[in-house]
Amino acid sequence: METIIDKVVAAAGRYEGPGESAESGPFTGVVDVRSVLDGMGAELTYTATAPDGKVLHSEHTLLGFDMWSGEATLYVMCAELRGMGELRQTNETTFNNGRGENGFELQIELIIMGAQLTYAWWWGRPGDDLIQQSSATLLRSD
Repeated sequence: METIIDKVVAAAGRYEGPGESAESGPFTGVVDVRSVLDGMGAELTYTATAPDGKVLHSEHTLLGFDMWSGEATLYVMCAELRGMGELRQTNETTFNNGRGENGFELQIELIIMGAQLTYAWWWGRPGDDLIQQSSATLLRSD
C-alpha cells in the first residue's frame, strides 16, 4: 500500500504557484521537496512571498514515520511560530497537532495530484474552530 511518504518522495522537485493568506492576502509560494535517507522520508522547504517581495512565511519540514508509534509525522519548523511542531497524520492528506479545545490547534493539509501540490495551514486558538488560514496550489516547475 502506498503511503503519504511514498507519494511525497515520488513527487520530489520544485513547485511554484499562487497562494492566499487570511492575514496577509495573496502570495507566491515555493516548495522544494527532497527525498531523504533513500526514501525513508521527505524534506519540504516552503517560502511564501508577498507581491512586494516581503517573505511572509518560511518553513522547513521533515516528513517521516515516527520511530516509536510508526505513524506518519510532520516535524514543522517555521519562523513565525519560532519553533518546531509535531503533527500526526489524521487522514490520507491531513496532519494535526492534536491540541483540540485546550490548546492552539494546528493542521496542515498536503495533497499531491500529478504535477500539482496543494499545501494548506489551518489553525484555531484555544476554544475556537479550525479555520483555513493559508493555502497554496503549486505546479511542478523543474
